[in-house]
Amino acid sequence: MKIGNWFDRLSSSLKSKNSYFPIIIVIMVVSVLVDSQLGIIADFIPEYLSSPTGLALFVSLTVFSIFSSYYLINNVKHINSLTVGRYAHFKLIYYLVFTGQCLITLMLIFAVLQILIFHEYDTVSLFVIHIISYGIWIGILGLLARAFILWYRNFNQNIMIMIFAMAMIAYVVNGVFGLFNQIDMLTQQDRIIPSDYVAYFPEFGNLSVSDQINVVYQMSSLAAYILTWIGSVKLLYQNLRRIGRLRFWCIMILPLMYYNISFPLFVLGYFDPVNDENALLNILIVSFGGIISGIMFGISFLYVARTLKSNSVIRTQLILTAYGFLIFYITGSATAAQSAYPPFGLISVSLIGLSCYLIYSGLCSAAQIVSQDLVLLRSIKNSVTEQANFLGSIGTAHRNKELESRVLTVAKNLENEMEEASEVEPSMTETEIVDYIQYVMDEIHQSKK
Repeated sequence: MKIGNWFDRLSSSLKSKNSYFPIIIVIMVVSVLVDSQLGIIADFIPEYLSSPTGLALFVSLTVFSIFSSYYLINNVKHINSLTVGRYAHFKLIYYLVFTGQCLITLMLIFAVLQILIFHEYDTVSLFVIHIISYGIWIGILGLLARAFILWYRNFNQNIMIMIFAMAMIAYVVNGVFGLFNQIDMLTQQDRIIPSDYVAYFPEFGNLSVSDQINVVYQMSSLAAYILTWIGSVKLLYQNLRRIGRLRFWCIMILPLMYYNISFPLFVLGYFDPVNDENALLNILIVSFGGIISGIMFGISFLYVARTLKSNSVIRTQLILTAYGFLIFYITGSATAAQSAYPPFGLISVSLIGLSCYLIYSGLCSAAQIVSQDLVLLRSIKNSVTEQANFLGSIGTAHRNKELESRVLTVAKNLENEMEEASEVEPSMTETEIVDYIQYVMDEIHQSKK
């Protein structure tokens, strides 16, 4: 608990400057990019990785990841306390992630000390970190899927919510089979990894259980990706007028380029990383597909978030979602099961749970807020139409003022009812509601001409 209090004080001292948060995210993204890519090509450059430079790089990245992870965890906790503090399960998720990250920190320190003192490490640290990280992945996104299903059933059966629920279920399946895949690889490695060990990526036959697990893993990843893309389009579509139709579809379609590149080139056999003379380049091209995908998902949410007011609740949640997907798609494609020396890829794996925490905190709140806003907008539109018909014979100026007053009262009452039922505050301000009432009134007026 003393360690937790110390990290709380450290992160609290940094919270006073909001500029630190995006800076930490950028440095973290660069760190996991370096770590994950070195891990993927570890069998090509074993001499560099085990050199003093490689060891210094690994230790530096490990130290930064430990401190930055606690900083981000406590900042997300602070954001949630301001926006969705009434949700008890957000506190439960915080303690789950915090505890898991503490155990991961101990394993990382254990591995680093073994490397520095004995010039070898025990793969038990790899087993523990994979199990905890993937366990948090499965647990958090499973809870997010459950939250979306309950929200769908209890709140007007919004199709966007169901799409995200299905995406989270696919991610859970992806995490389960991904964990099986990683554990299977680890069991084929030596227990003790010395400094002269070369990373080993096992090869599986088409009829092996391991290969079938990998197929399910890849298929669930594809399903999760497509569902997330569809859900993201629906979630962000209401901002179409703010950013323009052409620009909106450009930033949303770009992520699909990942599958237009990696699957034809790799899955369909255009690249053969084992036999091709350009194997190293091919592996990097394929691995960067997932990274590009995460970057584009992050850019999509960040771009729309920037069009919203700086003090908007949904802006904050969209930014968290962007950061979460950005880190998730990098760390989720990383692996340390090849047991390189030092274990590059392990730092990325250790941050999978944190990325899921960001997605949970941001996407759950943003989707619920947007869903309530849509219900509120539909109610306002219906109310304006009804009141306009009722007040049709009154003079225009007085009629408009009376209509606005009546509809605003109805909208505020509905807003309060939804907030009491769901414990989520709609993001629309009174000014925005009045502007939308005027927009609907103008629309009705134009249709009568």
